[in-house]
Amino acid sequence: MLTAEVRVRYDGDWTAKLAEFDVFGEFIASTFRNHRYIGMLALETSEYEATLDIIRSHEMVDSVDVVEQYETPEGRCAATVLLRGRLTELTPLQALMYEGYLPIGPTKLKNGCEHFNLLLGDRDELSKAIELLSEFGSVSVERITKDFRREITPSRAEWQELLSSIPTRQREFLNVAVEMGYFEIPRAVTLEELAEELGITKTTASTHLRKVERKLITFLLPYINLAVKDE
Repeated sequence: MLTAEVRVRYDGDWTAKLAEFDVFGEFIASTFRNHRYIGMLALETSEYEATLDIIRSHEMVDSVDVVEQYETPEGRCAATVLLRGRLTELTPLQALMYEGYLPIGPTKLKNGCEHFNLLLGDRDELSKAIELLSEFGSVSVERITKDFRREITPSRAEWQELLSSIPTRQREFLNVAVEMGYFEIPRAVTLEELAEELGITKTTASTHLRKVERKLITFLLPYINLAVKDE
């Protein structure tokens, strides 16, 4: 059994037209019925309005509804959008599923190309998948492995819930602590000096630190344990 990441450029589709922008996306949910398409796309881009204009203007897209939108720490725009459209031809995902291939996880969008992680019986089956996808545009194999391993990462919703749950004061404390080198080895600043910089007592600074560390570690540790194979 193999798993392979296959990349295809869907010529003529809006996904290919986004190659001129720095866009990363994940189709986190989708369905097809009676030549209609509904999909949920999570995207991140530095050209938000231009990206939405490209999607909206495509002939097969009927509507684009923004479910959520926020700015990332890097200053890029992240959004989740609901797409509705008409299908006048098979999409790469439909073609794969109709032929019995098993995509694992969401379809990813990078540099104007769609990326599929496929579970395959052997290399011959991979070759047939490449031949099938070649009808849509250029195809390449990004990765092949004999080991199946489910990706263990928090969902976008879980990340957002964590990030939005950190109080402003704790977030400010973390920013100052990083800027002043508190987490360096050795430390460039003491907890007492951090407290003085923020105009709070050392006890209050310690409380802020322990609370935010506990929240972050409690969130991440289960995923760390799941991701590491037993020795």
